[in-house]
Amino acid sequence: MPFLRSLTSIMVVTAILSFMMGCNGLAGSNKSGHAEGARERLGSDEFASTDRWTTLRIELFERNNKPAGANSITDNYITQYIQKHFGDPERIKVEFITIPRAEEVGRLQVLMAANQAPDIVFTYDLPTVYNFFTQGKLTDLSPLLDQYGQDLKAVLGEEILSYGRLNGMQFAIPAKRVLTARSTTLIREDWLREAELPLPATTEQFYQALKAFKKIRLEKYGETIYPYGHIDYYHIAPLQYSFWDWNRITEEDLYADPGWIMPGNKDAFKLLNRLYHEGLIDPDFHLDRYAQQFQKDLVNGRVGAATPNTIEPVYMGYLAELQKNDPNAILTPIDPFTNANGKKTKPILEKTGMYIMVPKTSRNAEAAIKYLNWMAQAENYITLQNGIEGVTYEMENGLPVTLENEEANTLLFNYFDYCIILNGKYVSSTDEQLNLKANASTPGFEAFALQSVEYGMNDGIATPQIPTILPSEIKYSAILNDKNDEIFVKVLTAKPEEFDSVYDQEVAEYMMMGGRQVQEEKHRAYQDHK
Repeated sequence: MPFLRSLTSIMVVTAILSFMMGCNGLAGSNKSGHAEGARERLGSDEFASTDRWTTLRIELFERNNKPAGANSITDNYITQYIQKHFGDPERIKVEFITIPRAEEVGRLQVLMAANQAPDIVFTYDLPTVYNFFTQGKLTDLSPLLDQYGQDLKAVLGEEILSYGRLNGMQFAIPAKRVLTARSTTLIREDWLREAELPLPATTEQFYQALKAFKKIRLEKYGETIYPYGHIDYYHIAPLQYSFWDWNRITEEDLYADPGWIMPGNKDAFKLLNRLYHEGLIDPDFHLDRYAQQFQKDLVNGRVGAATPNTIEPVYMGYLAELQKNDPNAILTPIDPFTNANGKKTKPILEKTGMYIMVPKTSRNAEAAIKYLNWMAQAENYITLQNGIEGVTYEMENGLPVTLENEEANTLLFNYFDYCIILNGKYVSSTDEQLNLKANASTPGFEAFALQSVEYGMNDGIATPQIPTILPSEIKYSAILNDKNDEIFVKVLTAKPEEFDSVYDQEVAEYMMMGGRQVQEEKHRAYQDHK
């Protein structure tokens, strides 16, 4: 029986991998594009000498957001630049392996289990990273970082790198977050003017604006809209935090307790439930987990307000598309959600971004660190983040300023997926204001970006980071993440008269399914760390 169970497991993994190779995963690898250029430059005989060239395989998110006219995400100016300026001098073929962003954790787990992962992989999901670490699946990068990573160490700094180190082993290279503003609420100011309403400064004013949007669009234009968009557990956090009773929440509670049991959390979801039943949010919100439909709805005038990632409408290009579709559209940052103490409490991000890893099965750990170190050199991260000088950006007073043209739109829509050591545009290790300006340099949107960051940081609260392995979190994280999604949908859509009972029952189940064990272990970890 054990043999049969093992055989069955192998067959399941093999079947999944076969499916992935036929879909959007391994089939997304670039096996000819820029690598063929190297072949042509060297000649087929010299290139055929496999002992003289190495192939470095790198994970790349597929977001399915490529604008019309853009080249393949695995073969374009950026990938060709990487090959020419890093790969060719090092005699390394650089090959990008696409993994759908919406499925990245599951896909990565399957690849790691089958020993088929690329040489460079990454994820934001820390329990997944720690699981790989405890299973011995990650390369210790400490000696390679010391030997080949001086530029990388200088850009990231010791504090950032320390979050990827346990027991003296550098198991991951955490990316550096340039900005820690997490999300900012936006509203159609032109619709507010039409409704003769001010920019909302409170939660109640925001609610009244949503009702006015729905009524006016229906009565005046015959349009049925769902004015509050981008509804998911992550992006409703500013509204959620505004209902929490911060007089009863300690730093330890913020680290250890799930949001579902925070004092005041039920009231936040009672408001969302009300918005759902009044038709102010899309009834199919749960089908748009990665906001692809939200962007289309916003651009096409079917959304009047939302709370996306800070500056996302600029760097993802959909604010420009909105204004192209409707030159009269005005999308304005606001900061409406206010708690009982008059504060605009909201979460802000930790200093680290994604965790970059080299699987232990990789034979190219040295090449991987060389690549990340090359990326940390100013001329390279400037290019990866901004494209071609004179074509997609110009340097002004030491600042790369994005040009407003089609070339920039079709090249830079996913720049952040290539410059993986940095979350946000970066120009200076000492001047934070210059870095802020770099992220607010798109012509026509400078004021929008700066205001978005200001509101995204206002009264912001960071959850403590404690670099420690929590076995309960590794064990239950997948189950609890699924339960999070389930609770979110059930409590938003529950009949109003059944809301309290549904909420209480679902949260009790969450705690019984592992939430209690994780909570208790986190409290112990916090106390031990302090």
